[in-house]
Amino acid sequence: MPAVRAPLPVASSLLSLFTDGGVVRGRTVACTGDAALSAALAVSAAATRVGSWLAVVGVPHLGVGAAVEAGVAIERLILAQPPSASREWVTTVAALVEGFDVLIVAPPASLTGHDARRLQSRIVARQSVLLVVDVPGALPTSRTSGNASRAFVADLDVQANTVSWAGIERGGSHITQRLVQLRVGGRRCPVPREATLDLSCVTSQRVS
Repeated sequence: MPAVRAPLPVASSLLSLFTDGGVVRGRTVACTGDAALSAALAVSAAATRVGSWLAVVGVPHLGVGAAVEAGVAIERLILAQPPSASREWVTTVAALVEGFDVLIVAPPASLTGHDARRLQSRIVARQSVLLVVDVPGALPTSRTSGNASRAFVADLDVQANTVSWAGIERGGSHITQRLVQLRVGGRRCPVPREATLDLSCVTSQRVS
């Protein structure tokens, strides 16, 4: 049995939400809300800056620029767009688990609970972290809002909803602040934790 590795690190302002000192390896995290993808990137960015590789699967509108703004080390990021059919999607994700510490995935509606459990078993064995995001319309057959992670049994649930924006008022063209309310709960976090954070600051913080 492989030795248990240290949790994946997160930015210092996220530590109050992840009481294990980061995200415990082998866990599945379901991210929902209008800021689900931004939250997933914020959670995974710190790990990429200390050497972990990140694969983003099935999220076509995520550009390299957005990942950089989220604080991801771009040299340790790949973007994958497998066919939306369940078999091809599962095969792609299963292969990526073997070489990546962190995966952000937007599953197709055709994904079965059986295939999701198989992927989670690989995540546990490989001691990776799987972040399942609710991104409506990410694939032609994507699940509708709120259902993207239903096939997976999440260890943690991260609800991320935008509170306010700054920088786009009065004709501004660049977002300077995005306040997001984050709520972390789930079966591995029986007492939910909440915080309202400026994600534009979180992504530039030191790794803890």
